[in-house]
Amino acid sequence: MEKNLTKGVIFSLISALSFSTLAILIKIGYNFRLDTLQMLFFRFLFATIFMGLFLGFTRPYILKPNTKLLLKAFFAGTILYPSQAFCFFRSIKYTSPNVVELILYLYPATVAILSHFVFREKINFYKSLFIAVIMLGLLFIFHDAFGHKLRLIGIIFATLAMIIYTFYLIFVQLLLKKENPIAMSFYTIFFSFLSFLVISIHNISLPSNSAQLGVEALLGLVPTFLAIMFLFVAIDQIGSSLTSVFSSVEPAFTIALAYLLLGISLNKFQLIGGILIIMGVTMTNIYHSRERKNG
Repeated sequence: MEKNLTKGVIFSLISALSFSTLAILIKIGYNFRLDTLQMLFFRFLFATIFMGLFLGFTRPYILKPNTKLLLKAFFAGTILYPSQAFCFFRSIKYTSPNVVELILYLYPATVAILSHFVFREKINFYKSLFIAVIMLGLLFIFHDAFGHKLRLIGIIFATLAMIIYTFYLIFVQLLLKKENPIAMSFYTIFFSFLSFLVISIHNISLPSNSAQLGVEALLGLVPTFLAIMFLFVAIDQIGSSLTSVFSSVEPAFTIALAYLLLGISLNKFQLIGGILIIMGVTMTNIYHSRERKNG
């Protein structure tokens, strides 16, 4: 696949918008009395079904992977992604979700630093400035995070979730070399499903009504199938460091969706934070567009 900055930015934004529905759907799921393992299991079950059907009708050759791709997807789908999800859910249990989100969204900075050592990507003044603007925006969005009672175990799990996600993005870029990103995303989702099947096999309960079924299906469709597929193709186009920067608009999308779908009011700090994040992402896009034209 030919590398293209514009495509990479668009794919990153679609992925971020898709991922931004996750917190909303989880909140709705809990309101409908779904438990954590049930949502995780059906999230990846429906994602596997939806993506399998999509590929079966549009790109059936992708469903015939090579052994090397399967081994890579097995590593990503059984170790990296499930462990990150576990740490994320456990951190939410022990401390404020705002604290967890604030710690998790340090990952654009940590991915940029790790990319410098792994892929020899330069961290210059402009890149540091754009990431700093985005981080400032996150502080505004989650301004009340540390007004809540904190528990060390929650902070530890949140930090582990952020670190694992950082390595996950780096490894995805490494694992995608000479592989089809859509095929890689499908088998990563498939192995994640198998992982949660093993974990929850004795505790799986079927949805008791159409509302629960609808939430579980949406969890599989939007923040899993679409989000992960577009994340992989974005990384394939522009690398994990730039993808993480553009994907940091996700909290801005989340608060906008919370306002539109759940009627949760926005305050001035969140609006300022959203504007700063969009500014940081836009400046990054303009800078890299000009750099590639001049390069």
